[in-house]
Amino acid sequence: MEIINAVNLSFQYNNGKTVLDNINLKIIKGKKTAILGKNGSGKSTLMKLIIGLLPIKSGSLLINGYDINSSEGIKYVRDHCGIVFQNPDNQFVSPIIEEDIKFGLKNHKISKKEYSSRIDESLEKVDLRGYEKKSINTLSGGQKQRAATADVLAVYPDILIFDESTSMIDPKGRSEILTCIQNLEKEDKTIIIITQNVDDVIDADFIYLLADQKVLSSGTPNEVLSDYKKLEYAGIQIPFPVRVYYDLKEKGINLPYCPLSLQKLAEEICSLD
Repeated sequence: MEIINAVNLSFQYNNGKTVLDNINLKIIKGKKTAILGKNGSGKSTLMKLIIGLLPIKSGSLLINGYDINSSEGIKYVRDHCGIVFQNPDNQFVSPIIEEDIKFGLKNHKISKKEYSSRIDESLEKVDLRGYEKKSINTLSGGQKQRAATADVLAVYPDILIFDESTSMIDPKGRSEILTCIQNLEKEDKTIIIITQNVDDVIDADFIYLLADQKVLSSGTPNEVLSDYKKLEYAGIQIPFPVRVYYDLKEKGINLPYCPLSLQKLAEEICSLD
């Protein structure tokens, strides 16, 4: 079942600049979908349309069957959609983790009787249990992103959007947030990853590759990420295993399929006669 359905979606800012041009996409409930594209491809504008920050001017966008331009659509997004932004510092309103989570719970009119259990539960899911009284300013970049994720999880969203959430943190923090996302997949939530980092999306269920404000290609990770010509055109870094696959192919060494991870690449090379 699709939870987000965009048909012929286009968007121009008031200066006349087109940032989305006839976008069609379907995001399936309970799956992890990636919106992949370089800066300026339109992916952040698409996210703003999905959460109702920008009005739909051309085409249609349904969220769980509701027109996003309707009051019902906006209410659904506010009640059921959570976002982890690129810079977590812009998301916090309190210097203490548990107080920040309480702020979100209060805004969603959650009973105070549930505060304690929801705080514990959300911090447990991002591996920050015991950090309730910690100052946010003392956290690492990865810990801040996980704390921001806990803020979102505490209100029980159906849809989770990670908007360039690994772009401002070091490799250790990036690994932490990707592990957190992988764990959340087990909860049957709809996860949307918006990124220009191809390594963030190799385990997605489905990928939309944006370029020139259009959907350049879509499909499974193997279908999208193994097409190095389209990745190059879109300005996306080609995964190292994909480069090796095609380099070997040019030399007459054919692997059974194009691997996306170093582990799979090593396995296929070792299996060669």
